[in-house]
Amino acid sequence: MKRGSWLRIAVGVVSLFFWLGIPVHAAEKPIVLGMPTSFFQPLCKSSKLAIEMAIEEINAQGGILVKEEGVKRPLKLVTADTRCGEPGTPVQSALMAVDKLIAEEKPDAIVVAPFRSEAMVATMDLIAKYKMVTLQSIAQTPKLIEIFKGDPEKYKYWFRATTNSVYVGTAAAKTMDLARVLFKHNKLFIIAQDTLWARAAADAAKAKLEGFGWTTVGYEPVAVGTNDFSAILSKARSSGAQMLYVVGDMPTLPVCFKQWKSMRIPTMLFLDFAVVTSAKAWKSYGEDLDYVMVMPFPGGTGAPVKALPKSIEFHKKWQEKKYPDMDDPRTVSSAYDAIYILKDAIERAGFVPSKDPDKFVGFLEATDLEGVSGRIKFDKSSHQQIFDGDPKESSVIVSYQWRAGKMVPIYPENVAEAKLELAPWVK
Repeated sequence: MKRGSWLRIAVGVVSLFFWLGIPVHAAEKPIVLGMPTSFFQPLCKSSKLAIEMAIEEINAQGGILVKEEGVKRPLKLVTADTRCGEPGTPVQSALMAVDKLIAEEKPDAIVVAPFRSEAMVATMDLIAKYKMVTLQSIAQTPKLIEIFKGDPEKYKYWFRATTNSVYVGTAAAKTMDLARVLFKHNKLFIIAQDTLWARAAADAAKAKLEGFGWTTVGYEPVAVGTNDFSAILSKARSSGAQMLYVVGDMPTLPVCFKQWKSMRIPTMLFLDFAVVTSAKAWKSYGEDLDYVMVMPFPGGTGAPVKALPKSIEFHKKWQEKKYPDMDDPRTVSSAYDAIYILKDAIERAGFVPSKDPDKFVGFLEATDLEGVSGRIKFDKSSHQQIFDGDPKESSVIVSYQWRAGKMVPIYPENVAEAKLELAPWVK
């Protein structure tokens, strides 16, 4: 075919696209998303895969429509390793990594953000300094809300697009309270990693359970890096505890679980840490996990839930991508949802966050869409994603009990697929 014929066809196609209202631009400038976090942590590695999956889906549809520009723009991810999830890394090192990424890459928004709560707390002033719209989806400390409420105008660019420790501890308490309702249990022993988020979750669980009528017969904070829990577990045995709650994220916590099993501690067990909340955990621990309760934070992130349709889609897409099974799924779906939260806000606003961050904040505050863990909305007074018990009204946290190799949803009641069962060794 002659060159002139090809040219006429090309012009005709472009004219048709314009007539249909479809923007035609060969190489639009990408919307840049910055992800400064700790890639030492499996949770951060899986969160990156989730973000890349969402970006690929959106870019396959041409990108995000930016109405004021009249074009669809693709998404691009840039990263920086804050190393804050590595033992001994100072907070200042994490801050330098975030600062460098913002200054050099000039992202339009930040997603995920530093892993460790202590580093995220320090990052709040950088977010304010650069007016950097941030959808933070890992760090759990309630102190971030305290900082925001101390000066909402200064910190308005920060949003937590996931759970927080108070939500986590409260949901854990309500799950454990099933043992009181069903089996008359009422004695609690807590082992909590001595970090901001874990202590906050433990404190919230303790307060809630005591309000339900439980007695806390032991509360043991443990330093990051602790690798022998036998003395603490002996205390749990002698205390007469019927429920043991273990919360944290350090790599040595599985030792606590193994010692609990080998020492035959006669309690039900609620494990609030990473490696037992993954579908692959059964391959590592097998029948030792039977009857153990776990909670991978937002509903549907650890395993699909029938009452959360987007969770089924999310896990199906993950498998289709042939991504590795998650070692730590706790907030991975939050990272995925964060990209769609931004897409939704950009399309409603008509401009990208970096063009007018002060104005863009209002569009994020008005978020209302379905995500993996239910309906996504933010509390305007705290910029915290709302988690409650009804997925039609808010996002939900789901607790599971391991049963013969499967994580079965047991809480909350309106999404549960089975009731809590009593382990044979405490009957």
